[in-house]
Amino acid sequence: MIYSQFQHNPLLNRFSGTRGWLAFAIGLAFMTLALVALPFLLLFGAITFIALSLFGKVFLKRQLARFQKQQANQEFYSEQFQGAQFEETPFNNNVFKESKTTATRQGRTFEHNPNEPV
Repeated sequence: MIYSQFQHNPLLNRFSGTRGWLAFAIGLAFMTLALVALPFLLLFGAITFIALSLFGKVFLKRQLARFQKQQANQEFYSEQFQGAQFEETPFNNNVFKESKTTATRQGRTFEHNPNEPV
């Protein structure tokens, strides 16, 4: 009884006739399309990546120039405005600026010396 189910191949009925040929044709068409379209897809991706990187470079350069120009104008007007009318008050913008005379803080690194007591 158990032996009878192994007498014939169950895949024979599944992929035979018209359905088998149709599945074969669809699979072959899909593989052919994938192999033909893949190089064009990769080429399109590379061209898109290059275009976006060039656009980003130009765009960021323009934004950086605009930002630096704005910073220069702001410093110029703040120096003129400050020197002409106001003295140093607690409400002035310079209170929170870092002064140029303060030294930069540096961290210390400690090397392990095995001869040193803990």
